[in-house]
Amino acid sequence: MEEKILEECAFYFRKNDGYMRMFLELREKYRKYGKLSGKICLKNLSEIECRALGAVFGKSLLPGDFVFSISELRTALNETKYHDIEVEKLVNTYFKERIQSNSQKKEEKTQLDRLFWEILLNEAEGRFGAFAREVLWLRTVWEQKKYGYQLIMRERGKSENLIKEVLMQICKALEYLADRKEKERIRLAVLGAEITKNPHYFDRQNAAGRLLISALSFIYKTEEPKGQEDVLSLYYMSGIYPDDISSYTTCYGIHFYENNSEHKAYWHFIEKGEKYVLTLSNLSRLTRAESSRKKVFVIENQMVFSQVCEEMDGKEFSIICTSGQLKTASLFLIDMLIKSGCELYYCGDIDPEGIEIANRVIARNPERIFLWRMTVEDYYRSISNEKLTEKRLNKLDKVVNIQLSELMEVLKKEKRAGYQEHLIDLMVQDIKEAK
Repeated sequence: MEEKILEECAFYFRKNDGYMRMFLELREKYRKYGKLSGKICLKNLSEIECRALGAVFGKSLLPGDFVFSISELRTALNETKYHDIEVEKLVNTYFKERIQSNSQKKEEKTQLDRLFWEILLNEAEGRFGAFAREVLWLRTVWEQKKYGYQLIMRERGKSENLIKEVLMQICKALEYLADRKEKERIRLAVLGAEITKNPHYFDRQNAAGRLLISALSFIYKTEEPKGQEDVLSLYYMSGIYPDDISSYTTCYGIHFYENNSEHKAYWHFIEKGEKYVLTLSNLSRLTRAESSRKKVFVIENQMVFSQVCEEMDGKEFSIICTSGQLKTASLFLIDMLIKSGCELYYCGDIDPEGIEIANRVIARNPERIFLWRMTVEDYYRSISNEKLTEKRLNKLDKVVNIQLSELMEVLKKEKRAGYQEHLIDLMVQDIKEAK
């Protein structure tokens, strides 16, 4: 009986447009405060609103502003056949929905979020084990709200079942990559086909592809990559390589092999004393890289590399150019050369960025990669008038390599950059005297 009276009352107000604004304000107040109390202000009443509201409140109203309290509305209702009706229930019935306050919505969302993650983690633990790295990723996403959290929640808004399936597929991919740790690398498209039968499943334009990158960032404890080269570097660390030609490295005098046979194209470059470019895609098809002297000189600057190569007079020395910030192709080649038993000597600009790169190169294998022409003496030979800002110098605080510590102290003291161009003659001499 109560529901029937409530619906009849709501219908009475609903059929008259003069009450619409009053109910909209009542709903907004409840959403904001979680209860109905205080006052409501309706500005610039129309004549229709004046007649409608005047009938309820028992007073003559004129166009203009009208302020009434919630208690006055309750009193007015109690003087009609709809007495004892709760205003909150009336507002819900008027809009034919359960009106929630903002705090109630937030609490409900929190509970639904918690339930989503608890079910997801329970399923993942059952399939992969409570301490599997893929499960630890999901738990960290939930607890720390990073490593893909925002994307997951956006995709969940579209389809909860679909994002659960995507996350399970990513966990399968992570498990698959862990099992292949000692095996050959796998192409991104092959990984997608192996896990989902869809070679494009982990493409970066898909949510699954972006979340795979987030998961790998967690596993390898790196910041989530922003640029293309950083993504390729993360793939490389993970045992993945895409079919990509945007990542490249430049070489002089390095022999490449397919299985047991030397690649003739690169051999002809060596024979003619010319430098050549290899993309990551090229390198992925090669099985071995070699230096005839087992010594490889690595130069950061492209112009310096070109000048040094010209000074070689066509003789066979092994040199690589990383072209500034390390590309994945350069890292790939460095690892191939180390695997072949070569020693590498790295020379870069003596500025904060150059030292950061040197630190990354040496970290790949400190027993086989050495600094070259990056001593304090070389710094003073190459010093320029370019002043270094504190912002750039602060980058040195992240470098912990003890081999670079003395050089960094001098750089902080002098606050000027040193450039490879001033060392070309000495670099050429070093290479030619190498045995």
